[in-house]
Amino acid sequence: MEKSISELRKLVLEDKTVSIKPIVRPKPYLKKGHDGEHTYTGCVKTYTLPFDPKKRSYVNPFLSEDKSLEQEAFEKLLNQKEDSLNLYTFKVSEPNFWGQFTLVIPKEGLELNLSNPADALRYRVALANREFAKDQNEASIAEKKYVIVDNAAVKEFASQLGKKKSKAEDYMIKIKKSKKEMIDALRLLGKSPSKDADIDWLREELYKIKDEVTITKGVAGLDKFIAVMEDSLRDIKIFVLDAIDRGFIVRDKNGYKLESSNKFIGRKFEELVEYFSSKDPKILEEKLIIQEVLKS
Repeated sequence: MEKSISELRKLVLEDKTVSIKPIVRPKPYLKKGHDGEHTYTGCVKTYTLPFDPKKRSYVNPFLSEDKSLEQEAFEKLLNQKEDSLNLYTFKVSEPNFWGQFTLVIPKEGLELNLSNPADALRYRVALANREFAKDQNEASIAEKKYVIVDNAAVKEFASQLGKKKSKAEDYMIKIKKSKKEMIDALRLLGKSPSKDADIDWLREELYKIKDEVTITKGVAGLDKFIAVMEDSLRDIKIFVLDAIDRGFIVRDKNGYKLESSNKFIGRKFEELVEYFSSKDPKILEEKLIIQEVLKS
């Protein structure tokens, strides 16, 4: 059954915008800020759908599972003849749709409205080109000259980042006057601060982590800081660290043991935390004995 125009629009159009932004990389022969770092003022760069000579066809730009239906949708929405968007229609002597359909990008970049059929197809042309990074994760690849940015996602990220920063600052206000709390926070963040460390130095080290919003090794420092402050096992983890530091929990090649009884309690730190989280009366008694000695 033939799809209606409304159904075809739902198939290929989205109620959002994306920006195509130039990726400016340092060039040894140009000073930073030079007009020609990427594209000279007044100039544009033009892209068409790539042609694959091995397959003797244009690269497939269609995103839905039913490629032929998506082709039909764009043909109707762009008022083109049937089969004019056929990826195998390529004759040097004759003009064709894909040879004439262009993505023109000025110096400052371009915004595409994906609820507009022409822009939605230009977006697909960009995705099909090797010089376009699909997101920020690909922007560091040397061959990429532009990055495609989801504007709604950027706004949402900025909103969430603002909330995280505010939350992290509230936590920082709570602990920054307590030397012990700052030391414990740094220990849970994988640091080894000295108990004799200056309180201003401790604050500075925590702010370095809290203010880091760039993702490194999978998680931003800001997120790590919040996770530590909201960790429901925070007190038990600190207890375990204290017990290790004071020698009540010792480690050998097999893992961790209680110093007093030589009882094996885990191979990894996480297993120790799980062990001392137990409600088993014997384990609670072991924990209580260590806690009492730690207080002395």
